[in-house]
Amino acid sequence: MSLDPRYLRSRQRLRAAVLELAAGRSAESITVAELCRAAGVTRDTFYRHAESPVALLVAALGERFEAAAVLHQDPDGGVSAEGGFPRAERAVLEHVLQHRDVYRAAIDPVLLAPLRSALESSIVEVLVAHLRRHPGTLPVGVDADDDEALALVAGYAAAGTVGAIERWVQGPEPDVERGVRLILAASPSFWFRAHEGTV
Repeated sequence: MSLDPRYLRSRQRLRAAVLELAAGRSAESITVAELCRAAGVTRDTFYRHAESPVALLVAALGERFEAAAVLHQDPDGGVSAEGGFPRAERAVLEHVLQHRDVYRAAIDPVLLAPLRSALESSIVEVLVAHLRRHPGTLPVGVDADDDEALALVAGYAAAGTVGAIERWVQGPEPDVERGVRLILAASPSFWFRAHEGTV
């Protein structure tokens, strides 16, 4: 990817434009022409950055999600011991709340598939890294050397988290602390063994 200043300016304009347009309606209804007008770029420039408005939205939200998530990861990419899962879950919900209108517009009746997939994949990556760093926390029957099993366990947790977020963000007044408390209460206790005693 080019680091040319013009390229970076165009990327920033396009991502800001898609977030603004997607706050009012589904990203699937946004056209390339609309995005180009809003961002002040050509169609050729648009296609150097994304293959579709939905892909652009996924990239824009993904960039913001990753920036928030990395602050709560340990050096191996797992859940940081400082604040543990509550702090990491809070970061996810704060990200969603910051872009509440976009996420709400993307739910019909569930989150738009590419957006849901990207969110789940990001969560799975962190959870698998956590399990690898703390293999002693794994439930009985799950081998730390079985990559497929780790991905399945993390995928199950990520899908449940995203499903809960879909419900939470559609509430009249989503409360981050209540959301964190309920999502963690619904999560199996083995996830927290490595961080017992942390805040």
